[in-house]
Amino acid sequence: MDQLVLDLTPTPTPGFDNFLAEHNREIIAALNDASGERFVYLWGAPGCGKTHLLQAWIAHAERTGRAAIYLDAKTEHLPDFAREASFIAVDHVDDLTPDDQITLFSIYNSLKESGEGRLLMAGRLPPMRLPVRDDLRTRLGWGLVFQVKALSDDDKLAALKRHAAERQLAIPDDVFRYLLTHWRRDLSSLIDMLDTLDRYSLALQRPITVPLVKNILQTTRNEAP
Repeated sequence: MDQLVLDLTPTPTPGFDNFLAEHNREIIAALNDASGERFVYLWGAPGCGKTHLLQAWIAHAERTGRAAIYLDAKTEHLPDFAREASFIAVDHVDDLTPDDQITLFSIYNSLKESGEGRLLMAGRLPPMRLPVRDDLRTRLGWGLVFQVKALSDDDKLAALKRHAAERQLAIPDDVFRYLLTHWRRDLSSLIDMLDTLDRYSLALQRPITVPLVKNILQTTRNEAP
């Protein structure tokens, strides 16, 4: 079972086409507007989709031939060479170190003065409540600011059922409800798990049931670092 889980769990590719934008259509429109605001800040609770949007934005920029880079302030320092990219996404600005705050401030000013390039940033709090230096906090509020609104459980349930129907999966309602209460809350992880369950059930020739879900969730948690 362990080997099956490790082999079958797919790596999702964030994109605008697989982001459920029922309550965030304005954000998607702004990120796709080539002539729109060049500086955008997204904020919202963990799991609402900020990282997905930043990575989807970078992937879209790369597909159009732009020099783009995604940076996660939670796990890495901001490199000086980031300013060489024309599309820069900085995630988890709440976690910027003092030195990284100086770097982001410099990147922002460089882009502003050049009149070229774009900067997309995200954090848990609105700009004026961020625990960063005052001059950076002010810069973050200069461009467009959007709150990424989380999906309700009903929204997630509808999205999961639609995804299952598109893949012609026969999944009972109690499986969906179990996933919503026992797995990660973000939609991409939930859909990722549906795909894993599909492959797992095919490999073992077993229907997708709550006992099967319990087994795979337990195995996945045991294998987590």
